[in-house]
Amino acid sequence: MRRFPWRWVLVGILLLGVVAIFYVDRRAPEALTRRGRALVNNKEYPQAIDSFNRAIEIDSEYAPAYHGRGAAHFNQGEWDQAIADFSEAIRLDPNDARALHDRSVAYSRTGDLERALADLGEAIRVDPGYARAYLARSQVYAKKGNEAQAKADRQKAAELDPTLDKSGDGNP
Repeated sequence: MRRFPWRWVLVGILLLGVVAIFYVDRRAPEALTRRGRALVNNKEYPQAIDSFNRAIEIDSEYAPAYHGRGAAHFNQGEWDQAIADFSEAIRLDPNDARALHDRSVAYSRTGDLERALADLGEAIRVDPGYARAYLARSQVYAKKGNEAQAKADRQKAAELDPTLDKSGDGNP
């Protein structure tokens, strides 16, 4: 009579546990970042920052967590912290046009219009169809007194997304 292979059942259970832990750990930064974004939307910025911090502790290379934490800092008026987080998100994902746009807005709030323009130019290079970047750049050009360029970028933004021109939501 053959005995039941309990050893192999235990080995299988252990392997399943290891796979489950790996899967959960790998997905944790994404879940924590989604939670952080929801907290930002609810204006619960300190809790959002905690959530993003935990995501970064698990995976220090997860760009969306830095971007989200930058947004939380931005919404609290913490421009330097926002710029640092957006910069890290851009370092990890240089083709993230939204992070470039968001950092440009933070630069604009600090009065660094040249860096704001550089980031918006890069955002447009990365994503030529990103209407908010054109609108934001038009606002920076207007602040600098360059009405011709501001008008051209406003028109381009309106071509790409007619609803944006009405909202005026370029951010700088």
